[in-house]
Amino acid sequence: MFQKLHLGLVEQAPRFLRHPLKLVPFNLQKQVMESLLARVFKEAIEDGDFEFLAGKWLKVEVSDLELCWFISEQKGQLVVARDCEKVDVCFSGTTNDLILIAGRKEDPDSLFFQRKLKIEGDTELGLEVKNLMDSLDLDGLPSLMKYPLMDLATFIERARNGSVQTAMQATPGGIPS
Repeated sequence: MFQKLHLGLVEQAPRFLRHPLKLVPFNLQKQVMESLLARVFKEAIEDGDFEFLAGKWLKVEVSDLELCWFISEQKGQLVVARDCEKVDVCFSGTTNDLILIAGRKEDPDSLFFQRKLKIEGDTELGLEVKNLMDSLDLDGLPSLMKYPLMDLATFIERARNGSVQTAMQATPGGIPS
């Protein structure tokens, strides 16, 4: 019973979040995304690792939330736009799959070959973006970002693997972490 509830929550959460998230003004989305990207990729930006994205646009689409952002590098910063004239590469996937990738619970290559992660457009640029994301060290993230992300990825992973019973037995009080 708990396993079905757990899986149902993981599968239905994006559907419940889709409409409220669409009401968030783009300027607020932009501000949050740019701040988040600057913080997460601080070292890589300082090292010039994103210079390959200068003058090019990456579209990131969260398909089940019907959200997308266009990201580029300009003057040593990652910028987010609502739209752009020419998309060079597009990454798209579901909320849960993208969280699993970010939390290092799923390999982007595996999801790509399962057709759960789509990379379309300039293949070379897409590989550079994917490799840079793969090189991100979760230990470098601030604790307020790192631990919730890892906990959420674990929660999704356990639901998909049907291991809620194991999770309940392994945590005090029987509440999955």
